[in-house]
Amino acid sequence: MSEIFLLLRIEKWDYKKMANNMKITTILFMALSLFSCQNNKKQKKYSWTASVCTPRNYPAEIFSGHLIVGKTLQSGYVYMPFDLVINSNNLGDNDGSPTEWATEIAPKFLDITWLSFTEKKSYSGVFELDSEKIESLMINGSDRPYWDPETKKKGIANDRNFAINTGLFPGGMVVLYVFSQSNMTIVGRYQAHEDKNVEWGIAHEIMKTKAGFDRVIDANIKELPQEILDQIANGTIPFGYWETLFREYHIMPLIKAEDKVETIRLKYINGEAESIFLSLNGNSMPIKKRAIPRKINIVWHDVNDVRMETDIFFDEKKSKAIFERIGTAEPIGFVIDIDRNTKPRETQGLSIKLKISSGVIDMNEAIESQESFTKPKPY
Repeated sequence: MSEIFLLLRIEKWDYKKMANNMKITTILFMALSLFSCQNNKKQKKYSWTASVCTPRNYPAEIFSGHLIVGKTLQSGYVYMPFDLVINSNNLGDNDGSPTEWATEIAPKFLDITWLSFTEKKSYSGVFELDSEKIESLMINGSDRPYWDPETKKKGIANDRNFAINTGLFPGGMVVLYVFSQSNMTIVGRYQAHEDKNVEWGIAHEIMKTKAGFDRVIDANIKELPQEILDQIANGTIPFGYWETLFREYHIMPLIKAEDKVETIRLKYINGEAESIFLSLNGNSMPIKKRAIPRKINIVWHDVNDVRMETDIFFDEKKSKAIFERIGTAEPIGFVIDIDRNTKPRETQGLSIKLKISSGVIDMNEAIESQESFTKPKPY
């Protein structure tokens, strides 16, 4: 019998009870272990907590949110960040206040209600999750290399703590991610329905009246960029735009062996992220479909064998235009060309080209910024 961890649910979050009792009921999760009857070897545990994100400049607030771990909606759960406005800098950020942890069990349902400030609308949904896919990303942990300053040697860390990150979009689209220190992976996309019966006055006294509700909305959108305020005023929020972020392309990063690249970290416009530790996989690149990169971090060695690190940020709209002209069917070589004479703090030195069947496309026009600097220790 393998080691099993039981999650105890003390009491479900209830805004109405909170309002009536003028206090917050504490929700605790305790992990109890039943040790193996076959051997005494203790297995490592994986754990996760909940976070939330939004597209930049499209803030949201959760009224009630639970990641449910049992087979029914009345089972134990981890509650999601609430009572704060989420406006992520980038899609895929782990925002929100800390919640409790769940151990050795994957969520099976998402039950959520939230407010989209730019639309002045609430959305609700109950979604059955692919718990097997979620657990497959967590059960073996996430390996990454690290530098031990005491031994001055490289080691392999197996991260066992994760976050289940829920992306909330205008129009009611919901995207669920699993986050580790090395990767952010999409595990599901869902569609919520507009909910006109949410009693926001329970969450915030001022929102009991329409005038108060409107004041809260106005206070949370007044600092948004003019482009977004115009969308709100003109009813032109680009709901279809976010769907295009999830298109995947046959992208293969390509580097030269002489550049001595150690690590490539990619963040994508759909909120996913990927770390390629070449020292762990025999200098091979994983073959997979990828969304359009929005940032690259690369660790490499210059002509004097000094370890260097470079960050490259891409303009989202310019990058999208280039990839959309190529299309999703064609293999794309994502060529990272490194000038190994690059000095620290220089803003040039790396160039990105796309290699396709008809030739080579320069990505430099889509680069928003880049900078290189020394990195004394690996990873």
